[in-house]
Amino acid sequence: MFVNFGRRTENRDHAPQPPPAGPAVKGSVIYEQPLHERMRLFMRLEVLMQRFRHSLQQDSGPDTHHCLLTLIELINLTHRVDLKRELMKELERQVAHFSRLGEDPGVDTRRLQSVMKQQRRLIESIHTLSGQLDQAVKGSDFFNSIRQRAAIPGGTCDFDLPAYHFWLMRPAAERRRQLEEWAAPFSVVQEAVALILKLVRESGTPKELTAPQGFHEQTLDPGQPWQMIRIALPQNAPCYPEISAGRQRFNVRFLEPGDLRNRAPQCNRDVEFVLTCCAL
Repeated sequence: MFVNFGRRTENRDHAPQPPPAGPAVKGSVIYEQPLHERMRLFMRLEVLMQRFRHSLQQDSGPDTHHCLLTLIELINLTHRVDLKRELMKELERQVAHFSRLGEDPGVDTRRLQSVMKQQRRLIESIHTLSGQLDQAVKGSDFFNSIRQRAAIPGGTCDFDLPAYHFWLMRPAAERRRQLEEWAAPFSVVQEAVALILKLVRESGTPKELTAPQGFHEQTLDPGQPWQMIRIALPQNAPCYPEISAGRQRFNVRFLEPGDLRNRAPQCNRDVEFVLTCCAL
């Protein structure tokens, strides 16, 4: 139940490399289930920031519109919680865990110290963030008018917001610069969330299992700080998992999508999958 830092090599001519990406199966689709509210928040932030960065690289007006709507989602999500506090608490918790792990003689201490240095740097960066994360847009009548109208279906049409229509016709580089300025406070958030989730995903050991008749149930050790369940299926698998999880037990039903009009039925055959339970 800890990140595999392994034993350090004797080659001291190269700088230590960061830990590999979270355990996965080549050519597979990964389904993840958070096990508490903080992890759920971080995973939602991760998805939104990935969508924002993807749309930001595109040039068309509709892509810019999607990018801006995603930024509004980010701001609305973070407005409801003390995100800076949640990030700092999780990073500090991880630092404490790795400090204890450093006492293990089999651990690569150089790699471990590199990760902890990055964590402490992020804690300091988050601590020095002043004001709300939406401070870059609070004083913008233009942004706030779009934000208000975006809550109405079709509310950002050109006849409702001619200034927005004019802006979407501006050169892509100009629009991109403005979006980056509005999203600037989220840069350290994105880095912190990426590191936290990366380390959590690395903390589990993948196991190959079979779900009889498409159903799997498992208990969780209450003494472990479980944070996430990951399920890997082949990319061409004809089913997907529906995960129901509590603090001490979870179950997985593998469903067949069917015609997408009626509720998906449970598979009536055994399903092979890879399960990773993550606790850091």
